[in-house]
Amino acid sequence: MKHVKKIYERIARDRWEIGFVEGGLDAVMGQEPLKVNWLQHGFTDRWFADPFILKVTDNTIQVLVEEFEYQQKKGRIALLEVDRLSFQLKSRHIALELDTHLSFPAIWRENGKVFVYPESWASGALCLYELRNGYCDINAKTVLCKEPMADAIMTDCFGKRRLFSVTENDKLRVYRFDEQSRRFVLFFVKPFSRATARNAGDFFEYRGEVYRPAQVCDDHYGQAIEIQKVVCDGDDNYCLVPYKTLYSNHESLDYGMHTLNSYGEVAVVDVRGWNNALAVKSIKALRKLFDCHHSNL
Repeated sequence: MKHVKKIYERIARDRWEIGFVEGGLDAVMGQEPLKVNWLQHGFTDRWFADPFILKVTDNTIQVLVEEFEYQQKKGRIALLEVDRLSFQLKSRHIALELDTHLSFPAIWRENGKVFVYPESWASGALCLYELRNGYCDINAKTVLCKEPMADAIMTDCFGKRRLFSVTENDKLRVYRFDEQSRRFVLFFVKPFSRATARNAGDFFEYRGEVYRPAQVCDDHYGQAIEIQKVVCDGDDNYCLVPYKTLYSNHESLDYGMHTLNSYGEVAVVDVRGWNNALAVKSIKALRKLFDCHHSNL
């Protein structure tokens, strides 16, 4: 039985890919289906997900991602340099690796400096690292909040520094920055009727309005992205209005779309599927048929 389980786990390995949207935010916010240029690379022993754009030039795009190597079985933060014309991976290196799993390398820019605050749920805290020459300085770590957080996003879009995160898919937790302790403290919890509370990327402004990418997890984790228009009355009362939903249109990785970010007129997304999509879908269909048959007995 153990051998069967190992074979299934190998067949049913998750696979993620990142891609760059033609037309940037205009295309993302438009009504036409997205055209995405997928990252070209030769790795088969790992995948890249949770992209945040670090720098854009005429020739290259630098993007921070979660890199997950199957053998290691934990995520780490990698910096990818991508050719802007061919979308070929030119180089990569590990920007941050800890004993715990790392993902969702959110970026914060302030006073000419760049900081990264990745998800590290297992560590029990959210930490900020200064990015220097493409590497996170672990000796310059700042604890933002001593709580386990999923896909946290910090923003000052509303004139106040706020942090948004979740501990459950249907509850959005909002934190304010406390000047005395120099950390974020919880002051508001917003329940959702659907599993769309979790962040899917950084807040962004488009044509004078603020929007939040949110994960749709109604049926499964990372199912789609819901773009929500954010209205705040100044007293931290946030109204989140669904604007549109994005689904994966990748030819094989069509099980989910999980992250959306933009910077420097470039927009990036990730999609989810399996290495052996046909086999996994066949197995899932057979299991569903088997469960249905036994429930009718």
